[in-house]
Amino acid sequence: MRFYPYTLIGRRVGLIAGLMLLAIPHSPVGGEAPPELPAEFREWLVTVETLITDEERDYFLSLEENFRRGAFIDRFWQVRDPYPDTVRNEFRETWISRVDDALQEFGSLTDDRARFFMLNGWPNGIRLINGRVLDRCFERDREQETWFYHRTDRVEAEFAVYFFRPQFPSDSEYRAWLLDERLDPAHRSRLPVTDPTLFCDSDAHQWAMKRITYDSTYYRTLIAEHMALPEPNSREWVATFAAETTLLPKGASTFDIETSFDFPGRKQNRTAVRGMVSVPAAALESREAGGQQIFQLLLTGEVVRDDRLFETIRYRYEIPLGANVDSVPLVFQRYLRPGTIRLLLKIEDLLGRQYAHQDLQLEVPSPSDLESIGWTPDSELFRRLQEAGEAAARGQTTIRIVPPPDDRIQVGPLRVNTVSAGELARVQFFLDNRPLLTKRRPPFSVELNLGDTAAAHRLRVVAYDAAGEEVASDEIAINQGGQRFRVRLVEPRSERTYEQSLSAVVQVEVPDGQELERVEIFLDEQRMATLYQEPFVQPLLLQRPGLAYVRAVGYLADGNTTEDVVFINTPEYFEQLEVHFVELYATVTDTEGRTLPELTKDDFTVWEDGEEQEIRRFEYVRDLPLHTALLIDTSSSMEEDDALSRVADAALQFAEQTIEPRDRVAVVSFDSRPRVESRFTNDVDQIEGALAGLEAHGSTAIYDALVFALHYFDGIKGPKALLLLSDGKDEASRFDLEGALAVAQRIGVTVYVVGLHDLARDRDAKKLLRRIARETGGQSFFIESVDQLPEVYQAIQEELRSQYLVAYQSTSIKDPAELRLIRVKVDRRGAEVRTLSGYYP
Repeated sequence: MRFYPYTLIGRRVGLIAGLMLLAIPHSPVGGEAPPELPAEFREWLVTVETLITDEERDYFLSLEENFRRGAFIDRFWQVRDPYPDTVRNEFRETWISRVDDALQEFGSLTDDRARFFMLNGWPNGIRLINGRVLDRCFERDREQETWFYHRTDRVEAEFAVYFFRPQFPSDSEYRAWLLDERLDPAHRSRLPVTDPTLFCDSDAHQWAMKRITYDSTYYRTLIAEHMALPEPNSREWVATFAAETTLLPKGASTFDIETSFDFPGRKQNRTAVRGMVSVPAAALESREAGGQQIFQLLLTGEVVRDDRLFETIRYRYEIPLGANVDSVPLVFQRYLRPGTIRLLLKIEDLLGRQYAHQDLQLEVPSPSDLESIGWTPDSELFRRLQEAGEAAARGQTTIRIVPPPDDRIQVGPLRVNTVSAGELARVQFFLDNRPLLTKRRPPFSVELNLGDTAAAHRLRVVAYDAAGEEVASDEIAINQGGQRFRVRLVEPRSERTYEQSLSAVVQVEVPDGQELERVEIFLDEQRMATLYQEPFVQPLLLQRPGLAYVRAVGYLADGNTTEDVVFINTPEYFEQLEVHFVELYATVTDTEGRTLPELTKDDFTVWEDGEEQEIRRFEYVRDLPLHTALLIDTSSSMEEDDALSRVADAALQFAEQTIEPRDRVAVVSFDSRPRVESRFTNDVDQIEGALAGLEAHGSTAIYDALVFALHYFDGIKGPKALLLLSDGKDEASRFDLEGALAVAQRIGVTVYVVGLHDLARDRDAKKLLRRIARETGGQSFFIESVDQLPEVYQAIQEELRSQYLVAYQSTSIKDPAELRLIRVKVDRRGAEVRTLSGYYP
């Protein structure tokens, strides 16, 4: 009997021989591979046989075109990527590596040892036993292996798994013993282990054999868990993939369509391809709204180049048309590389559940050839789209701001550069909508002075041609964290007049870690199109002349929305008023600190800059989505008495008790510099991992960390809370309390302060931190022991779930750069109300 720790002993097959095995025709369980399936896809099925589900295999085998098979394989790995935000796919890399190792070690991917290894990795040790030596334990000439695991990535448990050869001769493949009919426990003479003491003096081996033999339910469950297929990130991904193809459902009713294309402009090295699909109105179902017929259609497209799926297209249209209209126009625009492409289109009538399909070959010209091609509309609809095409033509001239580093808050002098293409006569810079500088020759850069306050800014650059027409623009945020969700209509422009058509061009800023679901385009109140991927460009036909507005609404996957509106064809007297709707989240407690949950709107009075405001919305909120950031001091002093570990435990307990499905918690650590350890998430495992990885070192910069963490909230709607925990006064900050307080008032974050040890005994530091908690509507807690943290966090949690939403429309005409002071009073004896003491619009 021999023991080989950390290594695997078995038949070794060379890599070349192993790859030759893949070329052997293979019929995966669950469906026969068609004979015409190319070798590369047969080989892929072999490598993932242990991984692929029956549904995935059946759908893959139903695909008849190689570009869809390749796209399916890409998505197959994508939905198993544990870290989809990174460039690498660690799961795919690990699996391919294990396939190679399994072929070398076992010569097969169907041996249960190979399957177990590919799913769970190498064991911590392996014991080989030759049946001819210990023939009292099992049938003669059978061999067995026992693998020992301390734990795996999938299951945290110490266990052993038993493999055996079920047949003679000895070259048969090993199978995992799962206590099935092959080795019925009722027939003790046929069990592979009848007496664990027969094996040797190894305690680990005896423990494993006892566990396998006498705790069969535990063993069966554990092995089944390790042999189960890993769950993909989405269980519905195959259905989603199928919906994104242009394949028609079997037996679907169909109708005919006509398509035409033009190339109105460029975007860098890509050509603007605009397609127009004419759908016969008589073939469609419609619904009536406002005296018009509304047609609802879904356009799905696949762009194929060199037998590879280049991109997918998905648009939803709601087209209003009057009576006696022959066709419904669907217009879309993409930016594609020049060359020959195959374009497949599927049009679905969502009301009538019928379809149209076209398979086209399209030659996309080079951007440099567009002028020689010229613009030659071949239909009345294309002539009406000429104004919309002008926006695409302007895309040939571009200017982009090079964003400054986002790893620190920007104050003081800052140089910002741009990159541009095309002929620019002049470039103008705006900071926070105020003209800053005009330059008439390159380099188009600007020197900013952001002052000493850690304020959020927006820098905009506009480029003009020789005739004074705006031809390009760009805009970036400075000091606005990573949570801003924003859409901006670059086109149309309010100063222009549009007669028949325009192009809606939308730029989108998505919060860190979030996913944009769609952008909806409205003309007045009618939703015209829904765009599911970039570029967010939609040509629109105007239904009537005169004043109108275009609205773009962005949706995140979690349901949050944001929008932008541009009025067009405005008369000279038209003026847009900016209205500030202020939302306050207030906590009201009695003389003993208990929250008061039964107050009414009439109990509250709100003043802004001394003027009473009319409360427009009032609600006692307990279920609004809550965003909380845990700002934890990790300076060297937190090493004492294992303080940091206990702080992390208490913070995790707070997250576990606080998080509900729509809530999000972030973890930010700081010493001399702040760091985001975990972005806003409701995944407790991710938060636990971030807290477990905290290490103590460096000095303490509380105010810099406060400013950084507060900016990280920027753009988030609803109640926001920051929980600061530190054990020492500030030693290394660039900013001061006033700077941190100004940021909190601009972003609307409630700050709770928890001071430990030295900080709890420092009167001056306590005074400053109490002020920021008080003026943001929070509380401060100064405690001597980390053991008091759970009680403190519990009090904060209860308070965050017991707040009043008090909203009003501000009547102030103050300059937006000035602080607006707020005072809230509750008409209840002994009641104390806490909320923001002021805000910046």
